[in-house]
Amino acid sequence: MPDALSDAQVKQAADFLDQATANGLPLPPIPESCRPQNADDGGRIYWERWSRNPRPAVAWKAAVIGGDMVLAPFFEGMVIDSPASIPGDEFVTCILEAEVAFRVGREYAPTDGGHSRDSVLDGVSNAYIVIEAPNNRFGGAPEFPSMAADGVGNQALIVGPEIDDWRNKDLVSLPCSIQIDGEVVAEGRDGRPNPVEVLVATVNEINNRGMTVAEGEIITTGAAALHPGGQAGMEVTIAFPGIGDVELSLT
Repeated sequence: MPDALSDAQVKQAADFLDQATANGLPLPPIPESCRPQNADDGGRIYWERWSRNPRPAVAWKAAVIGGDMVLAPFFEGMVIDSPASIPGDEFVTCILEAEVAFRVGREYAPTDGGHSRDSVLDGVSNAYIVIEAPNNRFGGAPEFPSMAADGVGNQALIVGPEIDDWRNKDLVSLPCSIQIDGEVVAEGRDGRPNPVEVLVATVNEINNRGMTVAEGEIITTGAAALHPGGQAGMEVTIAFPGIGDVELSLT
């Protein structure tokens, strides 16, 4: 396993990405001298960047990459109800993900020992099916450690129908598909994350960073199905049979 980046390398990478973002997209590769080789280092770079100009989150995404959990916030304007329309040219490379998300109905402040599974679940007000549409702002094939340094591509979260009686459903195995212009391009994948486990871990990881999860925030929990080829002009539907559809137009 490669050595972790030093704090100086993390700051070097954060400086590079801040300047590159200001210069426009796509982002150039992070220099090899400070390029993250794992998602944990990528996350450290992102949080260095975020700490320089912190903005309040309205939702959170979690990704487990190579065994490392990486978090990124969504900000005001990034969370949209279905059916939604987003200009396709806002993306360098649009990734489409079918996911399960939760809205919390109470505040979760940092606490000794963390919040238990039951405590977190008791505070959930709603569960939803959603489209998460990350933007691989580097272009090309995703290099996830570098994407982690860019908020794992945090761009848009489209919230669809509620999942009725979600506590009594097997959320890990919900059948789902991603359809583009009426054609199925991806279906529920093996090895998908357990939404409840990701939710609980995310609440506690946010707390571990000294932050409080606010009432009303949404936490989305990773791809049940994934398609990396979203483009302008596509009509996207994510279907969860028996629950409903989430719709996105990439104009």
